[in-house]
Amino acid sequence: MDKRGKYIVIEGGDGAGKDTQIENLRAAFPDFVYTREPGGTPLGKELRGMLLHGSKGNVALPAEFFLFLADRAQHVEEVVKPALAAGKHVVSNRSWISFLAYQIYGREQLDWKPVVDASLKKIFQDCPVDLAIILNVPLTVGKERQRAMGKIPDTMESQPNDFHERIRQAFLTIGKTLPQAKIIDAARSREEVWNDVRTAVESIL
Repeated sequence: MDKRGKYIVIEGGDGAGKDTQIENLRAAFPDFVYTREPGGTPLGKELRGMLLHGSKGNVALPAEFFLFLADRAQHVEEVVKPALAAGKHVVSNRSWISFLAYQIYGREQLDWKPVVDASLKKIFQDCPVDLAIILNVPLTVGKERQRAMGKIPDTMESQPNDFHERIRQAFLTIGKTLPQAKIIDAARSREEVWNDVRTAVESIL
């Protein structure tokens, strides 16, 4: 009998409500393993500080590209693979889908996509995503939510609106082509969104 755990990723643009829905999942499914990218490992925390908060100064785009890949490679080896092999279900706040949306489409580095596709295939070859929940909100809604929370924008969040709209469209495109993806209208109430999130998660358990 295959006792491999399920790999669930929560995706979406800034202000889509990922943290809120993950907290709901923590309450409903406390035995799951909860993690995030970037920052789900000790190395990842260092990389997160560099990439999102400028802890080592400005990061050049090619370096940003490889540092995000490094975070994901370490995260898969240190957290995701061992948990799945132990039969635990893993919920990750972001995954390789965000890498494509942000670093390829958001940053308009489409010429890097062949390198990305090969790298991600290698990194994630033993832990395919079982469910990708993509929370979709209009850009104005996401921005307003962040303002209401008084959130200080990080490196990605402080990018211009056209950057974030490219990301939103990338998530939608990926979500429509990935069989295990579920796009959820996250502009509705928290309760309505949670009902859809919970239903999607329960459907693969």
